[in-house]
Amino acid sequence: MNQDTKIPAPHERSGNRLLAFDGLVFRPRSDTPIWQQIYDHIFNLIESGCLPPGSQLPGETHLAEKLAVTRITLRRALLQLQHEGHLTARKGVGIFVRNLPSTFTVRDGQRFLDNFEAHGQEIGTQTLLILREPAEPAVAERLRLAPDTTIIRLCRIRTSDKQPVYVNTKVFPAHLFPDFEQSYGVCQSVTDVFRAHGVENYRRVETRISGGFASPDEAEILRLTPGTPVFRINAVNEDRNGVPIEWTRGSWPLTSVEFVF
Repeated sequence: MNQDTKIPAPHERSGNRLLAFDGLVFRPRSDTPIWQQIYDHIFNLIESGCLPPGSQLPGETHLAEKLAVTRITLRRALLQLQHEGHLTARKGVGIFVRNLPSTFTVRDGQRFLDNFEAHGQEIGTQTLLILREPAEPAVAERLRLAPDTTIIRLCRIRTSDKQPVYVNTKVFPAHLFPDFEQSYGVCQSVTDVFRAHGVENYRRVETRISGGFASPDEAEILRLTPGTPVFRINAVNEDRNGVPIEWTRGSWPLTSVEFVF
């Protein structure tokens, strides 16, 4: 390391981040509420690139002191920015500017990673659950199965630079994939499972995308503030003979992805 190189200490890094808030002079409250002026300032810092994607905001205490406002006032602005998806809070770490949205291209017969462009960010997979169980009526109907037919339920999270960006639940007819767990366990790839069971080609027959707001459970998994806008996905894959082989339901934070069809 160059002898002139100096790594900033934590308090120095916090001080550097506070510099972005120099020059903020509040207008009269009768003009615009203080929390709204803070919101506008942070939003403009994000839009202008002064607070780049992935950057961390100063801690609430330091930022409130810098702005000479109460933490309640500051928190209202931060929460609004989180609800709109501009900021994300990581428990025990801090508040960060959302990364640039990734691109997901909906194509037939491709692995998730082949369809996902994350602008150089590291993509990860966390499997939460693999379970065999009787199909609920809605699942049986969607996969065109007899009631109580055994299905495989797979729940997992996709991450980008260790930040959750997609949580989904997939269900599969169990009789089509007797060695599902073993095939999946190698690379955590559903496409590998299909190919191990002779399904070389499959197609997306339907993809439905709707808007909504993160439920408490979704917010917990995706590390969002409850009520943050999300995309909800409902999709079905079939094999080349038109047999349903997979039903997926999932959620993406609204600002984390751009879909291409």
